[in-house]
Amino acid sequence: MSTLTTDALQEWLCAQLAKELELPAGSIDPAEPMATYGLDSVRAITLLTEVEDHVGFEIDPNALWEFPTVAAFAEMVVGQMVQTERS
Repeated sequence: MSTLTTDALQEWLCAQLAKELELPAGSIDPAEPMATYGLDSVRAITLLTEVEDHVGFEIDPNALWEFPTVAAFAEMVVGQMVQTERS
């Protein structure tokens, strides 16, 4: 999935997070911490699994807490994807 951009992943993540938390589409601000919207550890694992399926590789489960906003998390994932493709 080398054509995935940070912006595209952010958009996808915002939609997935809104769906997971049963919030209106478009209500997630990528710069706000995901916990602000009610993301708890159980839902975080569900979201992480969806992200892993979307990008095709495993992500450290702590990453959602280390990169607490959609913007930061998406940037980290795309960066990890680029590193994975280079190795």
